[in-house]
Amino acid sequence: MIQEFAGDVASNYARFRRGYRTEVFDLLAAEFPLGRVLDLGCGTGQLTVPMAARAGAVIGMDPSPDMLAHARAAEVPNVVWVVGADSDVPALEPLLGAGGLDLVTIGQALHWMDPGPLFAALSRLLRPGGGVAVIANGTPVWTQRTRWATAIRQVSTRWLGALDFPACGSSDAERARYRDLLERAGFTRVREHRLDHTERLGLDEVVGALYSAGALEKLDAAGRRGFDADLRAALREAEPGGVYTEEVPVRVLCASWEPSA
Repeated sequence: MIQEFAGDVASNYARFRRGYRTEVFDLLAAEFPLGRVLDLGCGTGQLTVPMAARAGAVIGMDPSPDMLAHARAAEVPNVVWVVGADSDVPALEPLLGAGGLDLVTIGQALHWMDPGPLFAALSRLLRPGGGVAVIANGTPVWTQRTRWATAIRQVSTRWLGALDFPACGSSDAERARYRDLLERAGFTRVREHRLDHTERLGLDEVVGALYSAGALEKLDAAGRRGFDADLRAALREAEPGGVYTEEVPVRVLCASWEPSA
């Protein structure tokens, strides 16, 4: 991973980042054994904590101590929280042993990682019949094709300059690349599932989701107050009713580890 989320960014992440719906966990339970699971890039535990209710034990691993501090607040007994990036995954093998994991989940985080070497390292940790699930839990709010998302982009550009809005693993091109890299690493039966839905957000949820991505890190305290006031005014103008409808395309890319004899 190349970015650490800390301070207010981590707090907004814990409070406002979208959680994972029950259908995602039903799918994972149908596709893989859930004995021992590694949730890589776990953030503040949006995927890790509900996964623990289905799994025997879960390792939540993230490079940000601040993110993990929020995750630990859930006090889930069968979760171990570990500070580490994707480059640290090979260090898990001496601890867990070869074939020590049933499933590795990567939710909305693979775009911060180097997937080729990562998938090769994960193959050594998985037992036969286990696998990897790469989950794109919707697109970022600022990439939506709505009046209110256009307002976010316009305000952000006005205050921060030209921005490159990431797809966070939700684009067809990204998932095609991940599929190819998984197959090159020896994974089989790589398949994609779609679990789309619609959400309706309030103003604070829209703003908080943007701030959870570190949108204000370039601004000083006065600039942040000005940005926030400008953004909220633009969002209210875009949606006077105060309800922000978001289309949430959820894509789960599952890959099985079934090494040849």
